[in-house]
Amino acid sequence: MNELRYDLYYIPVSLKKFRPDSLVNFNLYMKVKNRLVLYRDKNIVITGKDIENLKANGVESLYIKKEDRKKYREYLEKNLEGILKNPEVELSVKATYLYESAVNVVEDIFKHPKRGEIIKRSKKIVNHTVDFILSGPDAFVNLLQIRAHDYYTFTHSVNVCTFAIALGNKISAFDDKTLRELGVGALLHDLGKSMVDSKIINKPSKLTPAEWEEMKKHPKYGVMLAKESGLVSEQSMLIIGQHHEKYNGTGYPKGLKGKQISLFGRIGTIVDVFDAITTTRSYSKAKEPIEAAKFMLEHKEGFDEKLLFSFIELITVK
Repeated sequence: MNELRYDLYYIPVSLKKFRPDSLVNFNLYMKVKNRLVLYRDKNIVITGKDIENLKANGVESLYIKKEDRKKYREYLEKNLEGILKNPEVELSVKATYLYESAVNVVEDIFKHPKRGEIIKRSKKIVNHTVDFILSGPDAFVNLLQIRAHDYYTFTHSVNVCTFAIALGNKISAFDDKTLRELGVGALLHDLGKSMVDSKIINKPSKLTPAEWEEMKKHPKYGVMLAKESGLVSEQSMLIIGQHHEKYNGTGYPKGLKGKQISLFGRIGTIVDVFDAITTTRSYSKAKEPIEAAKFMLEHKEGFDEKLLFSFIELITVK
């Protein structure tokens, strides 16, 4: 298989991403003279010695099949806590583990929105995200650098969660418990889209008036699902229900205005819009962060202005 071909079917994974002495539940391939050969069958432990031997032979990455990406994310989530607690692991590797694990959880939430154990996993991911971001300014920068720039519901939810926690931390308005509730609400903010027809969610062209009316129901659907789970706090549900409300009253689903919108909701609106316009969709090209900040300032009537300025400082000052 030549290099151009295998890039279509395989993904490189840095050796740094493998936790020594962990069970790998997918096949691993190695590049040999511009070809990929099977290095290790699935469900076999990759040891620290294996990793050192590969490095000694000049191998920096192994490869997995693209179809195994879900299994790879499950592997990362399973090993996440150990990686985050290991002081020898690079910050960038920890950020990757955290981000991909969160995407894995959100994907499962959208497949099974009523399963309580997945909501519990989401809370665990949020706790790790809060702890990671609070560990120092470089942590948030590393999450920004690996943020997905193509718009998918799963990655969008993780991006919004990351931004919301970082903004909540910046404005120093919440205690630790409330910051985690903000993160849970942000991660689950689009939960209601699981009840909207996928043809509407994934439509590449403009929605019809009827389709748009259905799409606008997703905050209400999300709150309903969150309540049914019995595992999501009232605080967290604020961002689920209000992340499309606008400060000038032009948002949905209730057309709330100004301080009628909770602080959680006002944060949600800002970070949701920012991520949406800085990721590529089928019908729009991603804006650069500075360009997005300028766009939001030009439409600042829809946002809490003080919060908006704090967010722009967060994403532009490194």
